[in-house]
Amino acid sequence: MKEMNGAEVLVKCLEDLGVKHIFGYTGAAILPVFHALGHSDIEIIVNSNEQSAAFSAAGYSRSSNRVGVAIVTSGPAITNTLTSVADAYEDSIPLLVFAGQVPEYKIGTDSFQHINVKGIFKDATKKVIQLSNGDDIETIVKDAYYFAKSGKPGPVVIDFPLDKQKKKHEYRGMDVTKFEESYHDDRHLTEEQCRAFF
Repeated sequence: MKEMNGAEVLVKCLEDLGVKHIFGYTGAAILPVFHALGHSDIEIIVNSNEQSAAFSAAGYSRSSNRVGVAIVTSGPAITNTLTSVADAYEDSIPLLVFAGQVPEYKIGTDSFQHINVKGIFKDATKKVIQLSNGDDIETIVKDAYYFAKSGKPGPVVIDFPLDKQKKKHEYRGMDVTKFEESYHDDRHLTEEQCRAFF
């Protein structure tokens, strides 16, 4: 196990998942992640705005067998991705959008640059996750990648508070096949089990 900040854990997870490119537009509440990306081999494609970053990530996903990844900051920045996220949801395109967020203690306080991401995105995504300080970043990120691709594919939005990006976490280097295989484990009842059930 290795200790690193939450932003570094996120970037290590993306590397483990084989992510080669991310699309993004920076801002104060996501700076630790962009700083960590600066020490990675992942290519950062900086777009003209957040909407085009998410559309670019979705286009990348459409044209490859990979999950497109967009990284943006908080407040109006994440709401700028709503159209592209909704488009990916309607077209069943796997997509991961990471959004910076105000520190966790400011959530729900009408703080500057705070947006209720769960409330706004809940009907336009496959899943919205708001990371809190007790959450295991590595498990959530690696699972979200394969969840976005599984079943009926779609976008997953992860709200990443600034304090959690800076806080120290343990990175365990968990094998991604554990997460991938969990979505290939397609179990059905046998005929005999069905009869017993009915």
